Order: sequence, then structure tokens, then C-alpha cells
Amino acid sequence: MEGKRDSFFLTNKKHKQDINKNQDNKKQVKQKQFDKSRNGLNDDEKKEQKEKKPFDKKTYRLKKYSKKYKLEQWEEQRKKKMLHEYKKSMKNEAVSGTYKPKSFDEDMTDSNNVVGKFVRHPDFLEKELKVKSQKSKDPFLKAKEQHNKVKQEKIEKQEAKKKAQEERNQKLQEYKKKKHERFKKLSKKTKKGQPVMTGRLELMLEKIQSSK
Repeated sequence: MEGKRDSFFLTNKKHKQDINKNQDNKKQVKQKQFDKSRNGLNDDEKKEQKEKKPFDKKTYRLKKYSKKYKLEQWEEQRKKKMLHEYKKSMKNEAVSGTYKPKSFDEDMTDSNNVVGKFVRHPDFLEKELKVKSQKSKDPFLKAKEQHNKVKQEKIEKQEAKKKAQEERNQKLQEYKKKKHERFKKLSKKTKKGQPVMTGRLELMLEKIQSSK
């Protein structure tokens, strides 16, 4: 029994020694790693840093003005804009659960039957009918109205343009007529080739009168 007991204790001691050795090995490994990191980068990493490529302007520009880069930039801007708009809308949004008191005419009973409803003002009823008719408009009619409106605007624009053109032409004709008359008066000459002074004097008189 004693021999067995001794063997049991001996094995335990050996096991403890093995654990201690493993712990020492781990400590040594950790120490080595720490020393490496303390010294800085490894030689390979240092070489890589030294052998960095110089700044290439051409490749940078190609990247900057490429479609892909532009699309990415545009996407980022769009996201920012959407976020900004969402935050803005959240700020301006009315608080849910706010109570707006209704007037007597607007108020209605729970029953849907005609009997038992409050008496409503005729003006208010007309207004309601108008709103309903606007809401329940046929999309085809809406499109037709829009088309007619655009057509009418186009016609009005054309008419205004035509009118302005006519006025301009009229003014031009008047100016040309005046110019022709003036030229006639100035170019009048006698048989001997001397200028006739009456026309010139008339023009001078007109000029003096207009300046006054």
C-alpha cells in the first residue's frame, strides 16, 4: 500500500512540473512577440514601405474622373440628401394624437342614416360636394384638361409673339419712310448741280423744334 501511495504522489509531482514548464514556454513566446513589436516593423515590412510606388498623377486622374467613381460620389450625396430630408420631415411633422376641435357644421353623429344627423349649412355642403367631385375625377378627363390647358397657353404665346412682330415691322416701315423722305430733301439739286436749301432749312427747323 505504501509503495502504491508513493507512486501516486510521484506522478502528481511530475504532472505539476510539466504544467510549470508549459507556462514558462508560453511566457517566453509572449516575451518574444512583445520584443518584436517593441522593435517596430519587421525587415520585410520595412522593405515594402521603402519600395512604395511614387504618386502617379495619371492613374489618380483616371480614377477621379471615371464613371464608377462619379457614381459612388453621386450615391453618397444622394444618401446624405435623403437623410437630411427625412430628418427635416421628422422635425416638421405634426405630433400624432393632436386633437382639432370641429365646428357644429362639421361635426357628425355616429349613425350613417339620414335621420338623426345634425342640420348642416348649405354653403358647407356645396364646398364638400366640390371637393368630392375634384377627388373623384376621371384620369382621362384630367389628362384632357391638362392637354387643353397646355394647348391654350401655346396659342396665347404664339399670338403675343405675332403681335410683337407686327408692331416691330410697322415701326421699321415708319422709320424707313422717314429716312427716305429726309434723303429726298437732302439730295435735291438745281440744274447746275447746287443743293436746294429749302429742304435742308426745313429739316433744321424740325430739329430745333423737337429739341425744345
